Amino acid sequence: MKIQILLRESGALGLGGAGFALVSGGNAGAASSTASSPAPGSTTAKGHTHMLLRRAVNATVTIKTKDGYETLELARGTVTSISSSSITVQSPNGTSMTATINSSTRFHNTTEQQLANGDKVGVLSYEGVARWVNAPKSSTSGSGSTSTPSS
Repeated sequence: MKIQILLRESGALGLGGAGFALVSGGNAGAASSTASSPAPGSTTAKGHTHMLLRRAVNATVTIKTKDGYETLELARGTVTSISSSSITVQSPNGTSMTATINSSTRFHNTTEQQLANGDKVGVLSYEGVARWVNAPKSSTSGSGSTSTPSS
């Protein structure tokens, strides 16, 4: 799939194996063995990228390829609308992203049928099509809320 190639090629931007971690809200180190945390006290580009990935709520990334420019959109937030053909996610900063759902859309930790308004998700879209929709593992998909582990 073309999107996988773009993610691998964009490793310098920190989107290589960690692109999915941005969407999932997970730890970038868990997504890729190459995206590990910097040593305590060190300041590296990889360390800054790791911090960016863990804290980002939405982004539009344009990548130059041999065929021109490709645009990836990332959004992490709350489902405000879901149907068999599209999903809309509102990020905590108030921005909203709507993406088409089709046969190339992959769901992780949830299914399209389990998702409901109010669920927390991360979405990666490519050319307006949702390629990955991810719910946190602790999500009670379909209930409109997420559970959080007790401390």
